[in-house]
Amino acid sequence: MMIAPCYILPGENGFKGNLLDDYLAAGYYRMLHTMFTVHHTPITENGDSMPVFWLRTRVKDIHENKAALAIRKKCSDFSVACASALITKETEELYTRYYNAANFSTSETCYACLHDNEIPAPFNSQMIEIKHNDKLIAAGYFDLGCKAITGILNFYDPMYKKYSLGKWLMLQKIEWAKANGIEWYYTGYISTGTDKFDYKLFPDTSAIEVFLPVEEQWVSFNQVGKAGLIKYWGNYFTDE
Repeated sequence: MMIAPCYILPGENGFKGNLLDDYLAAGYYRMLHTMFTVHHTPITENGDSMPVFWLRTRVKDIHENKAALAIRKKCSDFSVACASALITKETEELYTRYYNAANFSTSETCYACLHDNEIPAPFNSQMIEIKHNDKLIAAGYFDLGCKAITGILNFYDPMYKKYSLGKWLMLQKIEWAKANGIEWYYTGYISTGTDKFDYKLFPDTSAIEVFLPVEEQWVSFNQVGKAGLIKYWGNYFTDE
């Protein structure tokens, strides 16, 4: 059995508040200005399809690991600000530096990552800016529901790679979620066919849940692990 990708267009009120929460809880995620779900996707250079499973984190249950504490120490001199999402000349210049150093396929501009010119923006989007001596060195975007946020995009100046700014942005989104009474932080999918998405298990796997598409249920990631997800995929899905 295979489950085909499914896309949902926004209604008059977009994807905001409880509606965004409900779609996220049902295993959907943002793609440009739509909500979509998929459980296998071509993410290799030759287009081979790999299984993917959606993740979410229980914000109140996060206990940061040693790596998270080390990142906090490294980044303690950087300033952090959160505001309604904007794409400025400064953010596009930062994204260009990030794009030029990337070793994976992605959109050429920040705007192209986030927006569709054919459909009005349907999300309540926020952004986090990280600065060092007034220089923008990292930016992260997320969408806000009532009880959930969903991480959409993080990028940073490659000259600051040693600071793990992608994970620092994840920590800042978690801080924002805690401060604003948010229960869930949705981080996207993980794959059993590659470890390139394993950073989404940061900073505490014990607080992470994974979505099982057949049962349409969230279960503890630590109870199944990648080995369990590989077995799960083999039991229910084929490439036919």
